[in-house]
Amino acid sequence: MSRKILLYLLVFSFLPISLSADLYLGLGGSYLMPQADFKDYNQSSWGGKLELMNKNYCKLWYGLRLDYLSLASEKDKYPKFDHIAMISPVVKYAPFVTDCYNNKLIPFAEAMLDISSISGDDELSKLGLGAGLGLGLAYNFKLFGRCMMLEADAIYSAPNTIYRADGRENLKSINVGLTLSVGL
Repeated sequence: MSRKILLYLLVFSFLPISLSADLYLGLGGSYLMPQADFKDYNQSSWGGKLELMNKNYCKLWYGLRLDYLSLASEKDKYPKFDHIAMISPVVKYAPFVTDCYNNKLIPFAEAMLDISSISGDDELSKLGLGAGLGLGLAYNFKLFGRCMMLEADAIYSAPNTIYRADGRENLKSINVGLTLSVGL
């Protein structure tokens, strides 16, 4: 039953992205810093992300984000987690600007709903549902006749806080990232 609900959330997360809108494709890196009990099992580690965002509105951006984080585990600790893969509908809100174009620094807040797969050496289900909240700073510019955006953000993430297998740890972390997006 819960897998069907997650599948519906995934399908409906694609619907708000209009093909005629100002779509940006972004690629970036991220650095995960485990928090709470998670830092007892895993070290900080690197990952990557891919975003498809609708930036048609100056103050409100929305879209879909894919994250892959390869985890480095602490020696002789159990459980050991290997990687986290997430697909997340994301909303970003920039309340302090009136014009979002042409060489502007844009502070924003963001919220995500995470559908995650967390692999480890335990025999528990990999499936998780969680959320993330964060802040960021974007810089919009033109290069080679294309609109581009460079974004730095920090997100407090808990990819399995809403749903996780019984006995699985709640994996909380701070993810810091840098993304370069190109208008399509």
